[in-house]
Amino acid sequence: MQELINGIVQGSVFALVATGLLLIFSIVRVPHFAHGESVMIGGMVTTTLVTQAHLPLVLALVLGAVSGLVLGLLMCAGLYWPLRHYPEVSVLAASLAVVLLIETVATLIWGADPRVTPTDLSGALPLASAQVQWDRVILVAAALVFVTATWAYVHHTPRGRAMRAMALNRTAALLMGIPVRRYWLIAFAIGSGLAGAAGALYSLSFGVSATMGSQITLNAFIVIVFAGVGSIFGAFGGGLLLGIVQSFGGSYISAGYQEMFGFVVMVVILIVKPQGLFGAAKTA
Repeated sequence: MQELINGIVQGSVFALVATGLLLIFSIVRVPHFAHGESVMIGGMVTTTLVTQAHLPLVLALVLGAVSGLVLGLLMCAGLYWPLRHYPEVSVLAASLAVVLLIETVATLIWGADPRVTPTDLSGALPLASAQVQWDRVILVAAALVFVTATWAYVHHTPRGRAMRAMALNRTAALLMGIPVRRYWLIAFAIGSGLAGAAGALYSLSFGVSATMGSQITLNAFIVIVFAGVGSIFGAFGGGLLLGIVQSFGGSYISAGYQEMFGFVVMVVILIVKPQGLFGAAKTA
């Protein structure tokens, strides 16, 4: 039972990050490998504001999420928009270069050692034969709230409908007069804000470090691939599945190969269902 709970907690972080990446990729269609850096910045800013600036925890969490959002907007306006007419391989190379640059600068500022944001939360919620710390309960609940709010925005607001139109057919959206640059920025703001919030919440329960972004991005891409592109709640379910697989694999097989189990599940799922668990099958 404890492994299941740990997997759900870890998976909630993957789900939140993957939801933001899915939104960005659906609208902008760029290989945003620097997405995990918004997670890293969100976590590192949060723990720094609490431990060094002594800000209240709630304010530090909000500012951590905002820092991830701002980083995403800077990358959108300063990197992806100027390169929008360049070949995809150029955009990919630029994205990877930004990852290395941000990780190097972050390591110089914070060092490479993991940090955890201290909280006044004590005690645990008894659940069957397991115990769930309150900070982890908050993490899972917040992830579900953020993903639900994102789904509601995309499906029940005029801007959300415009974003879905861009995702379905960018050319038609342009002909209808939808301002592309504005919706690129909106997509990056929401997606990177979710990533920053994931990092801020993650820092309450797990160690965050300046070099964590690359692995987080990789896990998010795994979730999108085997969950299927096009479903926000599908990405959430895929994130939970990845977290549970890694938790059980690390506990019962080998903790040293914990990250590998996600790839194994991804390959099996794509062999059985190439469009992903929650993706729609293509028809000829």
